[in-house]
Amino acid sequence: MKKLLLTLIALTFAATSFAQLIANKTDNKVTVGFDLFHDFQLIPSSNVSNWDARGFNQGVSWCITYNFPLGESTKHTVSIGAGMTHHNYFCYNRILNPYSTDTLNISESYRENESFKRAKINANYVDIPLELRFRIKDQVKIGVGFKLGILVMAKTKYVGPDDNGYIVHEKYTYIKNLERYTYSATLRVGWKWVSAFASYQLNPVFEVGHEAPVIHPLSVGLSFAPF
Repeated sequence: MKKLLLTLIALTFAATSFAQLIANKTDNKVTVGFDLFHDFQLIPSSNVSNWDARGFNQGVSWCITYNFPLGESTKHTVSIGAGMTHHNYFCYNRILNPYSTDTLNISESYRENESFKRAKINANYVDIPLELRFRIKDQVKIGVGFKLGILVMAKTKYVGPDDNGYIVHEKYTYIKNLERYTYSATLRVGWKWVSAFASYQLNPVFEVGHEAPVIHPLSVGLSFAPF
């Protein structure tokens, strides 16, 4: 845990220094930034599923955007760019047939089983973000936007008991039934190059039907970018 924390701190300083250099050289027309966040796996109460989500689901994203002045103001911009988002959806279930196109067969919860170690779905998207960015007295910054995500890679990991009680280590590098495209509303409010960040995915992680859980992730965390 300490090594992870130190690594994140080092990456934060390195990335923000690099982003500030780019901003200075491009007269603030180009912004590079990244987000560290936690996903709340929001599931409608009407959804019937065995899915048992873990409380903490860490993720990371980064993007580079070009900033167009909004009217004659240089403080407010319309920004569009590209980036990537890496989600980790942890759970207490075992996905039994990730390659199936018909149904997503999910086991019962192993939350109370002492042999259970970990299980997660990792989904990676190429992003196209669009934001309206506003500055107040050059220090307070607000960004309201929309983000299109395109699924490029997904995998699932499971370490725990099988039906016979034996410990198995499973890893699948492809998962059917995930939505190919995601649509999210985003919000940033911050001071200088650090902001509070939130993103809500409007469509579910899995395709509707196929006995899959209806998960709408709400990502909340910190954003680092000198826009």
